[in-house]
Amino acid sequence: MAKQNNGEKDQREVFTPPSRPQMAEVFGFQVPTSAYYLHRGHAWAVLESDSQVRVGLDDFSQKILGPADGLKLPDRGKIYYQDHICTALVRQGHKAPFLAPVDGVIEAINPKVQQRPGLIHDDPYGEGWLFLFKPNNLQRNLNNLLSGEMNTAWIDHEAHRLLNLMESAVGVTLPDGGAVIDDVYGHYPELGWRPLVQEFLLPILSRNWKRSSGAELRAEAVDQEALEMQKREVFRVLSRTSEDQDFRRALMDLDTEALEAYNLSFEAKTAILSGDLKWLNEHIGELTQKQLMFVLSCLLPAAGAKLRIGAA
Repeated sequence: MAKQNNGEKDQREVFTPPSRPQMAEVFGFQVPTSAYYLHRGHAWAVLESDSQVRVGLDDFSQKILGPADGLKLPDRGKIYYQDHICTALVRQGHKAPFLAPVDGVIEAINPKVQQRPGLIHDDPYGEGWLFLFKPNNLQRNLNNLLSGEMNTAWIDHEAHRLLNLMESAVGVTLPDGGAVIDDVYGHYPELGWRPLVQEFLLPILSRNWKRSSGAELRAEAVDQEALEMQKREVFRVLSRTSEDQDFRRALMDLDTEALEAYNLSFEAKTAILSGDLKWLNEHIGELTQKQLMFVLSCLLPAAGAKLRIGAA
């Protein structure tokens, strides 16, 4: 009986939301200034102990995307690395991938957000947490995250980028001392789901590729056969986008499962999904016109549309 009670206590501790951090408000966004580390893809991490990290999504991401009606969560026991896609929110059929803030193994999933995905929006730093990691490279990962007053400065920077986007795209300006409206996408769908996701959730991918292990990087560098296979797989994917419209739409909706049948690295998958032309040119080589049109449609949908019209 004692063992059972201890087990029940452990379970309660696992699923108890983290203690509330001190908060600052920046243009209406709630920003933690204590305990919580922020990732530049708008996930957060808080240390439960040296062997456990709780992860969730920040208030900025939730206010721009609005409440989710679906959620793609990782499986327990699966390994993820910092800056790799580990989860996705779904709203009205649109998916928004988020990047892991630390390396580690998924130990537990929050059952409340599985039952009610909108809880992530309603209480992002409390009941809306996502999962627990058992970290395996913690100190190095924490060095790449923001904390304390840096969180406030960074969200201020992100808020200004958002306000510039809203002004240029839809002509919306914020009065002095005003707050950004909750559910930006819901109020201004003309901003586009994918541009918001690419601009604020995935920009780190095209700026600074990271490896979890230097040994892994060196091994890949000398394995020419693996590199050639990677090129062939990327070309297979890009060629299919011009022949299979359902597959193309799945990639445009950032559906990572559409790439599961291909032997691709995390970097290659994310380069395809985010339309990272620079990475593709450097690692894959020259693209055909149809392949280039797909990549451009990921980066600049209007430009991709013009190219298709011209090609027709």
